[in-house]
Amino acid sequence: MNDKLDFKDRLKLMQVNHKKKALPHSLIALAILAVPFLGHNIFANSTVPTDTRPDDVTYRMSMVGDMMLGRHVADAARQANEPIDRVFNYVTPFFEESDYVTGNFETPIIDDSIPEIEAEIEDAELHNKDIHLYATPDAGDALINAGFDSVTLANNHMLDYGDLSLQQSLDYFRDADIDIIGMGDAMNLSEEEIAEGAIDAAGVKTFELDDDTRVGILGFTDVFVQGFSAQDFVGGVFTREYAGLGELRNRLIEAKLPEEEGGLGVDIMVVHIHWGDEYQIGSNAEQEERAQYLANYGVDIVIGHHSHVLEPVTILEGFEGNRMLSMNSLGNFVFDQGWTRTKESVIAQLDFLDNGSKELSFVPMFLNQSQPQETAGIMKPYRDFRIFRTLRKELPRELWEVRDGRLVIDLDAAGILEGVDVTP
Repeated sequence: MNDKLDFKDRLKLMQVNHKKKALPHSLIALAILAVPFLGHNIFANSTVPTDTRPDDVTYRMSMVGDMMLGRHVADAARQANEPIDRVFNYVTPFFEESDYVTGNFETPIIDDSIPEIEAEIEDAELHNKDIHLYATPDAGDALINAGFDSVTLANNHMLDYGDLSLQQSLDYFRDADIDIIGMGDAMNLSEEEIAEGAIDAAGVKTFELDDDTRVGILGFTDVFVQGFSAQDFVGGVFTREYAGLGELRNRLIEAKLPEEEGGLGVDIMVVHIHWGDEYQIGSNAEQEERAQYLANYGVDIVIGHHSHVLEPVTILEGFEGNRMLSMNSLGNFVFDQGWTRTKESVIAQLDFLDNGSKELSFVPMFLNQSQPQETAGIMKPYRDFRIFRTLRKELPRELWEVRDGRLVIDLDAAGILEGVDVTP
């Protein structure tokens, strides 16, 4: 007797076995295919944080990178039937428990609910640009509701719609409960013009840490489009074009001069700067040159943006032996770009502690559907490692540590903000 199966019998047997295994195989395949689409939700388990500020922090300043609240970010909010404020759902507690919050706002505000304005938008697009961004007034409201005290508008998108975007944005922010830096009605405005509501594009805003310590902050961009630059009698953003670098130097010198000498009496100088190459993790030569320029004229902290990815933190020494810390790029904070590097983010927090010491810490974030969320779940160790590795890459090992889920830089050991004391 021949026990071997012929071809037809083998085929029937395969069909029977396939039917038995079809369901479990299909379920496995479905699970594998779902990972790219649902991966972050499955592996992150992000929640709204509480108690983000330790008791020993006397004063805290929070800083973030690029925020774009138009395009697909606005579309996602509409599709979810939620206000645009949703983008800050997971981070507002960090800001509420900070004394000062600032970031880069990369979309002009245009009120397209006004029929006359809506009709102008398409014709107002600058023809020397390929990408045009704008947000509606509720985006500005979202910044205020989240707790931002200031935003820089000195970047390469604020005049995407020419004079329409300039005037609409200035009209919104002029009366809003938030300071803007880096864009204005002109440069070198008179005191009378400023008193009447005009905004100086190169103006330095100041705020107090305590009775004895004043901080100055301004916005500047190395990345801009022809026609964006503010000048005397011309509105726009504060750029290097025309007298830009000379004006930047003058503003930095004036900021640190004592008030009795006609200055602003600033003890700590912070500069937002839009610079570098998009999607490049390292600094380019022009960026390094500009950073040294800022250090030479007394800047203490640099908040960098534009590359849409995190870049290493560096420490530079100025002409007079002063030391400056440069966060070359804080990456995206709210954006709709889709690849991993553009979704890795941080909140940088400058802390003055009650024992007199100073630290800069980085809270690791990941963008999920354009919403920054603290890293969590089984992917947290991997994401934190990637984020921290980039930030600390150019720092001496003795200056940093990972503590309580943050990368912490010892500013005293680094020689940053020497002589500044904010103890109670």
